[in-house]
Amino acid sequence: MSADPKHPLWIPLPGLLDIASEALFAEFRTELERSEFGDIRPTHGCVFRFVGGEGLRLTDIAERAKLTKQSVGEIVDDLVERGYAQRIPDPDDKRAKLICLTERGETAQAHGRKLFAKVEKRWAERYGAERIAALREMLEEVAATEAPFAVPEIAQPAAA
Repeated sequence: MSADPKHPLWIPLPGLLDIASEALFAEFRTELERSEFGDIRPTHGCVFRFVGGEGLRLTDIAERAKLTKQSVGEIVDDLVERGYAQRIPDPDDKRAKLICLTERGETAQAHGRKLFAKVEKRWAERYGAERIAALREMLEEVAATEAPFAVPEIAQPAAA
């Protein structure tokens, strides 16, 4: 493996990140398909990733996920049909709707988080706990700095 971009075996960082992400998701999908939530598809992740508590407007989900409102609308329609999500009136704007998880959706979301933690634990055993912890710390820092809109739960407020 080479860190030299001139080396013929050098792979650009985005490619490596994509490959690692795909490998992690493959392990996750294998676990998920064995569960009662095997009907959840990768595209549903944008809703499960961002929606919690009081819910979010469709436009907010689309913005955070970097998807079109139309695409997210179709994903939400599918999740509503499957019983994982619902649309409720926005108390701040009666013309708007909030996307919320149903009880089944919240259970599925919690199960998904447990599965991701399980995969991360296996990776820590496979590649070393300190290395995975350092990788996580660095990726959280990059995400909070470069794309704070996508990680509001860890993004630092802007300095005044």
